[in-house]
Amino acid sequence: MLSVRLPGEIEKELTRVARLEETTKTQIVREAIVDFLSRRKKEQQNTPYRLGKDLFGVYEGEADLSQNYKNKLDDLLHEKYRHR
Repeated sequence: MLSVRLPGEIEKELTRVARLEETTKTQIVREAIVDFLSRRKKEQQNTPYRLGKDLFGVYEGEADLSQNYKNKLDDLLHEKYRHR
């Protein structure tokens, strides 16, 4: 069981909506909590890794490019300016 204290304005609005929809305040709060928990679960499942998982490792090319970029750049510059 859970008790929730709401500010007066929110409780008035909740009462008004419950009457309009012919339901109880409890039912509206229950549905809101279920919706909130469902959205949180989806958000937790959508981590940056999971969102990009299908893109990781699909690059084809030199595997050590990030480790040896200075050497590769140096070689390219020497080759370019050696012919001048």
